[in-house]
Amino acid sequence: MTLDPNVLSIVAVAAAGVAVIALAFALRSTTRVRKLRRALRVIQASTGSEVTVEDAEDVVRSLAGLAKRVDDLEVVARLAVQHVGLVRFDAFEDMGGHLSFAAAMLDAEANGFVLTSINGRQETRIYAKPIERGASQYHLSEEEQEAIRRAISSRYRSS
Repeated sequence: MTLDPNVLSIVAVAAAGVAVIALAFALRSTTRVRKLRRALRVIQASTGSEVTVEDAEDVVRSLAGLAKRVDDLEVVARLAVQHVGLVRFDAFEDMGGHLSFAAAMLDAEANGFVLTSINGRQETRIYAKPIERGASQYHLSEEEQEAIRRAISSRYRSS
């Protein structure tokens, strides 16, 4: 049985292609093994003892658990009060000392509330108004608007 030279040429080229791909995978694997060995040496040097595969797997599992907890905490933190703005003022002309105040407490999305305390000689009144994205469906006094502006401008910016 004889094979056509053209078929043999195609088979040879295909075999060479497979060999090149296998060589690329082998080089990639060798590089990864070297990096892992380097990392293992660093870990062993820092711990002063042998590190087993089980130890490494435990570390990987722990890191995965910690990553999930960090993700969960980031979600919770976005909903927590992060930005506070305070404005003290005199609500009445005959009262001094800036005993009245407006305090805005907002989360990362500028949602929260503004709490206003109006202090007079005979009584104190406290009002709370919801804030969504920096605005309220209720009328806001100048002091309340300023408290919201201060809270928004005090935003923490992560790097």
